Amino acid sequence: MTTGLEGIAAGASALAGQAAGLRAAVDSGKVVMTPEAAERVAKLYEDKADDVRKKRFRTDRLLARSAFGDCNIGRALGQKFEDKVNAPEVGLVAILAKTEEILRNMAQAYRDSAREMQNTDEEHARNLNRNV
Repeated sequence: MTTGLEGIAAGASALAGQAAGLRAAVDSGKVVMTPEAAERVAKLYEDKADDVRKKRFRTDRLLARSAFGDCNIGRALGQKFEDKVNAPEVGLVAILAKTEEILRNMAQAYRDSAREMQNTDEEHARNLNRNV
């Protein structure tokens, strides 16, 4: 069973896997959307990314100074918590930053799927004009 930051990191890892699958599907032409539909979905992902960004910038509120008391054990607990929040690559701030990036990449993948549809339509129109 995962707890705390391990659970959040596992969720971010799962989201990264979904994003990679989406990107592969878009790049291979398996996901093609109208520009309007792609923009609606992309907007949802960007809104989620904005929410994550806000949470990431508010993590300093999690660091309650002297919340554990002004003694060696209290300071050690406070430092341990701060380390969990700010640790590079595995801390809460790093996980939230990665999650935000993944969400924005997913939004872009949906937009790219619409561009692929437009490019295909334009190519078909050019081919049709050549054959007429």
